[in-house]
Amino acid sequence: MRKLRTPTRGWAKVTLGVSLLFAVGAFGYFALAGAPVNGAILGAIIVVAGVWEYRRKLRDEIVAEKFEAEAEQNRRRGRQ
Repeated sequence: MRKLRTPTRGWAKVTLGVSLLFAVGAFGYFALAGAPVNGAILGAIIVVAGVWEYRRKLRDEIVAEKFEAEAEQNRRRGRQ
């Protein structure tokens, strides 16, 4: 049986970075506009959503790899 690889985290990492960048930008915008509390709240919401999406994508990738490993194992059993 093939050992599961760790997730590559390609697009998941990129989208998390974009979310963090957007959160910093939102905080900066509101801080310059004189409402840093609103910016901090919006930034926190964006960060939480980005982390949630990152974790979901990693879980999806792990589940897909498990299904691929099971399918490969079933193919090998069928050949014997």
